[in-house]
Amino acid sequence: MDNTTGQRSITIRLPAITLTVPVPRLNFGTTWRRRLRSSWIVAPLFVFFLTRVIAFSSAYIGEISIPGQNSDQFWHAAPDNLFLDVWARWDSGFYMRIVTMGYEYQKGTQSSVAFFPVYPLLMSFLQPLVGSELLAGVLVSNLSLLGALMFLYRLALFEFGDEPTARRTIFYISIFPTAFFFSAVYTESTFLLVSVATIYFARKRLWAWATLFGVLCAATRIIGALVWGVVLIEWMRASGWTLDRVLKRDTWVALFSALRRDWPTVLLITLIPLGMLSYSLFLKRTFDDPIAFWTAQAAWGRQASGPLTILIDRVQKLLTSNPLDGNIELLDLINVLTFFAGMAVAVAVWRRLGLSYAVYTVASLLIPASSGTGSLIRYVLVVFPIFMILGQWGRYQLLNRAIIVGFGVFLGILTTVFVNWVFVA
Repeated sequence: MDNTTGQRSITIRLPAITLTVPVPRLNFGTTWRRRLRSSWIVAPLFVFFLTRVIAFSSAYIGEISIPGQNSDQFWHAAPDNLFLDVWARWDSGFYMRIVTMGYEYQKGTQSSVAFFPVYPLLMSFLQPLVGSELLAGVLVSNLSLLGALMFLYRLALFEFGDEPTARRTIFYISIFPTAFFFSAVYTESTFLLVSVATIYFARKRLWAWATLFGVLCAATRIIGALVWGVVLIEWMRASGWTLDRVLKRDTWVALFSALRRDWPTVLLITLIPLGMLSYSLFLKRTFDDPIAFWTAQAAWGRQASGPLTILIDRVQKLLTSNPLDGNIELLDLINVLTFFAGMAVAVAVWRRLGLSYAVYTVASLLIPASSGTGSLIRYVLVVFPIFMILGQWGRYQLLNRAIIVGFGVFLGILTTVFVNWVFVA
């Protein structure tokens, strides 16, 4: 062995000739161990397994602790396996039916066309391997969550530059009061994965990858199409355009110069809405209604009245209610408070993370609120810039403890309520 380089060698002696041949050190094991020790792998894995053990345990205990809730009057996807059954509630039935029966649409009724195709497609790919659409959905949801936590950790580390903030970010989002949806047969974890990946690659200036995940994002949820504008804003920022310099002539000169030089990238980014457009084309050819995903929303009582009208109506009802006699819509109160808290944090998102994050945050709150507040506490679960800011604020120990205790307590309560067929969001 060469003591100066640490490299092994073999000495070969032939008649009158001595050859020293270096032998490369094969460090496959060392390389993999180093990768496994990488914080962006270890921290998300730890948070994932810790919070999922808690989620599965809480859901199971919550199901069996309330007598009568597992009776025949409630639909159960797997009555002989409560560890799986608890994750199929409410909208889960639509996703499972899409996998087994395909899309269905009948005007005036709650139809499966309201649900975008990426998540049920992933379920259908996995279902033949595991033999159950329920198990396929649970696996897709949980694997998507693990991938989302890895991307979110790397994104938070990129923006803030310190691992404690990144760790708090993924932990907070994993114990948010509605984080049980990440393991249920719902789109939350899949949408979180593709949306975080889109922004991550946009921030890293990897536009092809950002476009790919953006297309998937637009085909996962109706709100996913807005990432097109977010990625475009990121491209503008990379070209020197910023909101605080919008009145400067040189800012626009630099932007148009970048557009002439880099127009193929802009053209690539404009492909992101194809995710939604492809689904619209399918609906047109199958049901002769390209916006069936939107018109079907009326069957759930959702009408686009505008966020201001909706919020004023909800606040007025809450102000005229009497909590002392129990005459109060508790979920309405939670959803309204969640909305205003999210909008308040959006200011910090804009100041610390920039315009693209702020646009994504505000739009992700306003668009659902335009048709009702009934599920806002679930929709805010995937608005990851909010949790990035909370992750930074969590450096203050008192606030960190308050977030963990508050989120944890309500997570346990809402999980128990959800698995017992009480509508949460």
